[in-house]
Amino acid sequence: MHYQKDRVALKPPLGWNSWDCYGPAVNEVQILGNARYMAEHLKAHGWQYVVCDIQWYEPEAGQRHWEYNRFAELCMDGFGRLIPAENRFPSAANAHVS
Repeated sequence: MHYQKDRVALKPPLGWNSWDCYGPAVNEVQILGNARYMAEHLKAHGWQYVVCDIQWYEPEAGQRHWEYNRFAELCMDGFGRLIPAENRFPSAANAHVS
């Protein structure tokens, strides 16, 4: 496939990342609130990505501000895959396949 160099990546991907505002402490209410704002006010200008960055699988993330909890108990399914911490992301309750 031949690309025209003046037609590739005409603008950067536009989106919001939870780390920039909340560090590891973000929760479902905050993610959804920012997504709603983006949809209502920024989507028409090309904003399209909402990223829940890090430690969404750690129930106590953010309790010590931006520090990582060493040796924290992580939320995992029966196959050892990380799943959302249900206390911070309640809509994920029972959503995983084990």
